Amino acid sequence: MTPSADSSSGPGRSGQRHEQSLTTRAAIVAAAAERFAEVGYHGATLSEILSRSGVTKGAMYFHFPHKEAVADAVIAATNAAWAEVLAELEAPEWEPLRAVVVLTERVVDTVRHDAIVRGGVRLLNDAAVTVRHGAAHYRFVERVVASRLREAAATGSLRPGVDVAVLARQVATLMAGHNLICERSGTLDELPARVEAMWTALLPLIAAEDWIAQHPIRA
Repeated sequence: MTPSADSSSGPGRSGQRHEQSLTTRAAIVAAAAERFAEVGYHGATLSEILSRSGVTKGAMYFHFPHKEAVADAVIAATNAAWAEVLAELEAPEWEPLRAVVVLTERVVDTVRHDAIVRGGVRLLNDAAVTVRHGAAHYRFVERVVASRLREAAATGSLRPGVDVAVLARQVATLMAGHNLICERSGTLDELPARVEAMWTALLPLIAAEDWIAQHPIRA
């Protein structure tokens, strides 16, 4: 006599539960990111995130026992999005200085069109979260930009005497500042023009004449 199959157990059922768990977690993270983007860390409540996510209270607390854990997950998802952008622009076919310019453009596009990233960026500017994540994030950005700028200097794309470390710090600071101003004033649509104007002002000061001749600056 063949034993009957138990549909409530086995590899298939386990896989379905795992997939459902991932879906539930993603729904919570997406809802949290949207709310954090709107009102920041202190302004958002777990009850609001729960209502927006559409999951049960038990599911919420199974994945995230407190608001700090949800915020950490949003920032982790944001970092994953940045990693994808960086991986593409670290390819050897990209000219180093051009890669830095394009990197800032991709960051702008991602902030404007990815709700999770918008939430993560807002969190990085909130004092409660900056203590844990902000400093490391901005130092990482500076290191990435400085690395590409060193390559640009080595290939003659930068003017002689440009201090790569100082320039990387300025690029990271300007990007963070423009984003913060647009975010807090509700004018994210202005961010692309702000970043383009930033490079229009910077490139004539830092880029070698040959580089500018090959990469005309848009007025």
